[in-house]
Amino acid sequence: MDPQVGWKPEFQKTQQEIHEATGLNFNRIEHIGSTSINGIKAKPMIDIVLGVDDIHHVSVELLKSLRAIQFYRLQVVLENEVVLAKFLDNGELDTKTHIIHLVEYEGQKWNDLLSFRDQLNASELLAKEYEALKLSYLLTGNEDMDDYTMYKEDFVKRIVGRNKTTDS
Repeated sequence: MDPQVGWKPEFQKTQQEIHEATGLNFNRIEHIGSTSINGIKAKPMIDIVLGVDDIHHVSVELLKSLRAIQFYRLQVVLENEVVLAKFLDNGELDTKTHIIHLVEYEGQKWNDLLSFRDQLNASELLAKEYEALKLSYLLTGNEDMDDYTMYKEDFVKRIVGRNKTTDS
């Protein structure tokens, strides 16, 4: 869980692979999540956001292209988001190594995810506060991903809320 220097090159390699498989422009394939935040501890899993034109009409071709490079759609139901994962190549499909969040390009989720990453990278204090929050969850011994997400939610909302304008 220690900070690793290999996240950025691994993301760039995966970004290239996604681009080649799908034809999506590089600006629609962004590195997010803890591995995109400089100097903090992170689970060994890369989060990627892919921007599509219409989340309610994701093309079968796009999903097939992602499946061809071992990204499988998860049975996770999230509003305005499709989630896919790549797994450790052990034949078990038990350890995720990469997660793709398909969202509308430049929509609310897209903007919030990038804003969160950018604000934490701009502030070592916020990054360390986030790291401490994540580590405190580990101490609970709970491994439920939904619980983990809820545990971080107030912090995430506070950070992305800083960038909201009154008309949004």
